Amino acid sequence: MFSGGRILFLVISIGFIIQSPSYAQSPSPAYVKAIYSLPLSLDPIKMNDTASLAVGNLIYDGLLKFSPSLKIEGALAESWSSSKDGKTLTFKLKKNIFFHNGDPVTAADAEFSLKRALSSESTVRKFYDSIKEIRSVNDSTLVIELNFPFPPFLSVLAGATAKVLPKNKVSDPKFFSSPIGSGAFRFTSLDSKKKEINLVAFEKYHSGVPKISRMILKETTEDEALKLARNSEIHDLANWPLTESDSIFSLGQRISSPVASTWIIGLNTHKAPFNKLKIRQLFKVSIPVDEFRKTFYPDSIKANGYVPNGLTGSQVKVELKVSDIRPPKEKITIAIPRELARGQEMKEMIEKAMTSKGWKVEVNLMPWDQLMEGYSKKLHQAFLVAMNMDYPDADFLLKNFESDNPDNFSGLKNSKIDLLLKTSRATQDRKQRETYYKEALRLIEESAVTVNLFHPRANYWVSKCVQNFKPNILSDVYIDYSKVVLASDCETNKVVQQ
Repeated sequence: MFSGGRILFLVISIGFIIQSPSYAQSPSPAYVKAIYSLPLSLDPIKMNDTASLAVGNLIYDGLLKFSPSLKIEGALAESWSSSKDGKTLTFKLKKNIFFHNGDPVTAADAEFSLKRALSSESTVRKFYDSIKEIRSVNDSTLVIELNFPFPPFLSVLAGATAKVLPKNKVSDPKFFSSPIGSGAFRFTSLDSKKKEINLVAFEKYHSGVPKISRMILKETTEDEALKLARNSEIHDLANWPLTESDSIFSLGQRISSPVASTWIIGLNTHKAPFNKLKIRQLFKVSIPVDEFRKTFYPDSIKANGYVPNGLTGSQVKVELKVSDIRPPKEKITIAIPRELARGQEMKEMIEKAMTSKGWKVEVNLMPWDQLMEGYSKKLHQAFLVAMNMDYPDADFLLKNFESDNPDNFSGLKNSKIDLLLKTSRATQDRKQRETYYKEALRLIEESAVTVNLFHPRANYWVSKCVQNFKPNILSDVYIDYSKVVLASDCETNKVVQQ
């Protein structure tokens, strides 16, 4: 649903078709993937939702990438090395790498793009604040100087926002209406009426021509996506949270995988009554977490904290003492995505359980775009979201609670947390860094700004026509679709003909 600080459910409201003139129509069969929404932005430094990240990862490439097992591999970079003190990283670019318009990719493009990520217009600059200097030595060599050795930094560069754009094209105000990248697929059009993004395989892709010749990303609700799948009109529901018991799996393949994500109800400390710590703590322990998980996502993993299992801090537990507190008289509204198939049932369960405990709670089923607008503007009292990760380190999720982070959804300001995170990033010793993480997470749990519902277990549905689909623990954003195959004997998709 969302991505680590990054949230899905966002829609672009554009009343026309954006068409790339060089690739108007193609008769070849298309791979159709359902997505929660069209992306909010096609600019990597402004991507804060999973839909944008998923599309961006198809169009753009960065210096590095994650393998399905989270091994860091070269994308545009052929090799890289680090100085002994860990503060200087040198990257050698591959030969014969090109943007979709045929221009060569150079180190100057990489320098320009990473400097954009650090600029004031970037909504992801907190992930790059360890950078001191970036310089291109020649067309194929890039050097990055860090303020301090930061071991997770290579993971940052493998993430979905560290993309390389053509330096000489980005200044065009229409660039992101028809973006140019160097990724496995070229952007051809965005049809806001059909709610579709159309892509074609990039013939000069550095890792080889993708097996899928055309790809359609189609915005749907969960019910619509399941109907399309049953009618053999779609190939891929990986963007949707399914359980292993869903009947749709009898009509396709179920590919299961753990996923580094936590579903939460986030609390806004700027909105009464959640400006009071004790009220937040009482609310946190009042939500029927186990009942919710077992009812709606029974194959998910119990969340003992904010950080997914297996990462540092997942074992941090805090006992909240709330025996002397009573629910406030004010009504509390929780925003939940309307497009979830069982959203109405979730509303009824939460409202009934909280009323029985003396709370006045209303669950508002809200369209993705409205929920996300309220999230970005800090308008909601409480909201249900799924927090995914862009790189496998607790630091990624912890950044959400830094006082000066514009994506601090809770509005929490805690100087002790800020200092712990700053100190952890300048610490090379892994064990010591973990100590700082755990203490920061303990303070976050005490602050009660998240109700941790569960850690999902991904059950990906793909058509029987699909081959070589390999999940990634960081969510479907990082699935390598350049390697996915659509069997030649598949029927033509009806959805393509609509």
